[in-house]
Amino acid sequence: MSTKERFNNQVEEIATRAHKMRQLCVDSQFHPVTREFISDDAERLAAIDAVAQQEPMFESLSDEHRQQIVSGMASAVAEYSNENGKEPSDEVLATAHKSMESMLVPDSSSKSREAQMMCESIGESLSTSNGVEVRARMAGIVLPTLLATATSDAVAYVPAATDEIEFFKVNRVAGTSFGDFKKGQVIDDATVGQYSQMRQRYPFVTEQQPDGTKKEFVFVSKTDLKNTSVEIPFKKGSVAVFFNHQRVATDFDQMNGKLYGDIKTADGSISVNGTIDYVAGTVTVTTTAALDAGKKLHIQFEIDIEAKPELIPTIDHDMESRKMRPSQSAIACDATIQAMFKMNREFGIDLKSMQMTQLRNYLANEKAIKHLTDMAFACYHTGTFNTYCPADADWKLQRELLREKLLNVSQEMLKNTGTTGLSGLYMGTQAATYVKALGAPFFTPAPNYKQVNRVHFCGTLFGMWRVYEVPVAIEGIGTWDILGYGRGSNHTEAGYVAADAIPATMYNHPIGANLRSRDTLWELSYGEVQPFDGSEYFYKLTLVNSAPAAEVETEVKTAKKAK
Repeated sequence: MSTKERFNNQVEEIATRAHKMRQLCVDSQFHPVTREFISDDAERLAAIDAVAQQEPMFESLSDEHRQQIVSGMASAVAEYSNENGKEPSDEVLATAHKSMESMLVPDSSSKSREAQMMCESIGESLSTSNGVEVRARMAGIVLPTLLATATSDAVAYVPAATDEIEFFKVNRVAGTSFGDFKKGQVIDDATVGQYSQMRQRYPFVTEQQPDGTKKEFVFVSKTDLKNTSVEIPFKKGSVAVFFNHQRVATDFDQMNGKLYGDIKTADGSISVNGTIDYVAGTVTVTTTAALDAGKKLHIQFEIDIEAKPELIPTIDHDMESRKMRPSQSAIACDATIQAMFKMNREFGIDLKSMQMTQLRNYLANEKAIKHLTDMAFACYHTGTFNTYCPADADWKLQRELLREKLLNVSQEMLKNTGTTGLSGLYMGTQAATYVKALGAPFFTPAPNYKQVNRVHFCGTLFGMWRVYEVPVAIEGIGTWDILGYGRGSNHTEAGYVAADAIPATMYNHPIGANLRSRDTLWELSYGEVQPFDGSEYFYKLTLVNSAPAAEVETEVKTAKKAK
């Protein structure tokens, strides 16, 4: 299978899985005819469950477990949409669908023996009634966990197999040599040049430019255009000659192979005449006086694609791929059965349930921190912003300077990635405090915002950039640091790639002779910087607060004078 076919299959899989999840979690909450939100809770749950019953991966679950899973997912999507003002991306929904499928219907086709054995182990360990309940509980938190992960906005999620995934880089390239482009040259959104437009303009070659003595100038399309070597036919009535960037002669009126016009000078005018071979694409220009050296001569024409349709340019896509392999995460906890009974009897605490919650929360938080440390490690574009404000200055100026700085960062990121500018910011505690202090409307807090001791969404800065607070200093992101990231609309347009091959799954071990109950939480997941140009999607800005040297010197002199 070719790279293009594999890429198309991946795009199709994302679209298909996302559509299924959207039908399940979004569309099902609205009346099928009126498209109004179903306000009655029981009626809404019944509508959601009716869709879930058509999904094969839920067949092994009881009605109660299935309803718990789908209602939780629907609530998580609604909460995410209300908080962020948008629905979850197709990649997130597709990844959740694949992860749940891997958990509920283990993939026996995996090429990795290790992963296959683990899948078989999951199927075996979760085959008991207690295991079924654990599996339902773990499957039910897949999508809510993805939506709650603070790094999701910066990450490209891909539905993942248990052995490897393939990440693609797609380049739009010129399919033919034509106009300003050679065959195979990358054409992205920032590319400037003549390709699809048939009216084109070119300078005469250097040897045919005015030198103060010449009165005749010749343009030959077959030899004078750098990217083509064939005769380019001209459409009649489209040819124009420019001297010093001013149009001085055309065939617009006569369309008979003749050019007429004149060049205004301080002493009068210079007549311009010429002949055109429309088929061969050649033009000969003559003037009644020599043209000044240093002033450019250009020609404009429209290519006659009716006469030569094979000249119509094409667009191709050049694709590269890199393979990524998953890594394991595992953490365990144990307790004696005496401690479990005592906690339950004396304090009414289910120790086993509490331990499972703590393991899951720790694993999720550590994964988010790892994503951030990987991003910061890969980032090599850096800069600083001075927050210092003189005592007699308007501090609001600093706010506008910060906006200008971030806009410049966004412009630089767009240039580096070719796909996206700045999308959001991960801030250390001091940097986040500085930004929050800007107040509305410059900083808009998230609805019902509450500061918590984990990476979390704070609000929106300048109405453009999502702000996340990193409550503890981590490697690469200090308290005054801001890690900016870019995220495009396509799943290939991000600096970091993540996916769950097998979501975090709880394993209950038999109680041994030592009377200890042990549980292990294990997952197989992907998470690394995008293998092509991932570093280009990040920029680290450090806030500093230092007076300019001249002002420091003035303050020192003032202090000495006071003494």
